[in-house]
Amino acid sequence: MSKNKWLRGGMVGALAMAVVGVAQSQAAGADVSCPRTRAEVRDECVAFMKTHRWDEAAGDWLLKSGAKSSAKLPEGVTPREKVKAERDAFLRANKWNEAGAQWEPLGAKTRDLSQLSRVEVQKETAAFMRTHQWDEGTAAYVLKGKK
Repeated sequence: MSKNKWLRGGMVGALAMAVVGVAQSQAAGADVSCPRTRAEVRDECVAFMKTHRWDEAAGDWLLKSGAKSSAKLPEGVTPREKVKAERDAFLRANKWNEAGAQWEPLGAKTRDLSQLSRVEVQKETAAFMRTHQWDEGTAAYVLKGKK
């Protein structure tokens, strides 16, 4: 008889734990909607873009002159890793020709940027920044003057 009491008590306890677990999981996931609207995210992004600019030399978002902000990078603004990856992908597939003052595609072969000297990479990056600019609208580099 005492064995049945222990078994029954264990089952009641397990059932109680299961009910509590289900209740807690529903309470935690009750608000599955997004806490912010798209308009709020867009407004935050626009406000950030008014006060910050992308600086290729620093490789980061910098405050525009006269702007005051301690804002973190909002949703919708491309992170620096993606911006740098886009630039490096272009530099791997193209080479700057000083004589012709233009970019020459390397075709099927690509180059390993880690094999270039620091001076060569800086020179190529400077040439790239003279001819391209980051477009937030398309989240890609575009030729200057072609927006």
